Amino acid sequence: MVGEVEYFFRLQFGDTVYSLALVSVFSPLDQELLNLSRNAVYICHGSGIDALTVVNIKAITAVVSMVPNFQVTPEGEIIIPDNRFSMVEAPFLKLAALCGALGEDDDTNDNDNGTAM
Repeated sequence: MVGEVEYFFRLQFGDTVYSLALVSVFSPLDQELLNLSRNAVYICHGSGIDALTVVNIKAITAVVSMVPNFQVTPEGEIIIPDNRFSMVEAPFLKLAALCGALGEDDDTNDNDNGTAM
């Protein structure tokens, strides 16, 4: 499940406190495009308030960016998508690595796909 966190909150029942997030869930990935791109293009559609759900914050396992999937025509026109998003994993970590912002003294580990964590 991919979702946009709207806000975080805590609920208490008796002595137990729950840390939760209200999440707007995106549609499933466009599987056909994912297969055609050999798992390189992740496209989803936003569902807005129609797909709100509450999750325990411990269920959040990764942070990604969902950026509008802009397209450019051969004539150079920019097509602004209507509710179509592309997933970018660890965008700031990859950008920092490309710009040399991560020094040798940084505590970073490489995961199985080569991005710093």
